[in-house]
Amino acid sequence: MLSEHIKHLNNQEILNSIWSSLWKYFGLKEASRVGLWLVDINFLEGFGIIRCSHQTKEVVISALTLITEISGNKIVFSPIKTSGTIRSIQITKKLFLDRNKKNIKDIQIMEIS
Repeated sequence: MLSEHIKHLNNQEILNSIWSSLWKYFGLKEASRVGLWLVDINFLEGFGIIRCSHQTKEVVISALTLITEISGNKIVFSPIKTSGTIRSIQITKKLFLDRNKKNIKDIQIMEIS
């Protein structure tokens, strides 16, 4: 998830935006099959975990990529990985964040030297 300016958005604003995108582009019938849950979201880390039905995964990914703004904040949702379990996604998220923190430290050391 990329945001131009990080402003605290609450979970309800994010969910409303996702549902709005689902209804607008896929209709109420398809949206009713999604089973959407916002498991975890952190704008400072730039990551979130969204749970949905495996049958509607592609619909949710499409709806996410069509969102460009939430409450006046420009935003881009960029799905990184899908999985059958929340646990494996949480492990992937941790590994990805750890790797990025290491890269940021390396960049800071290189700039200081």
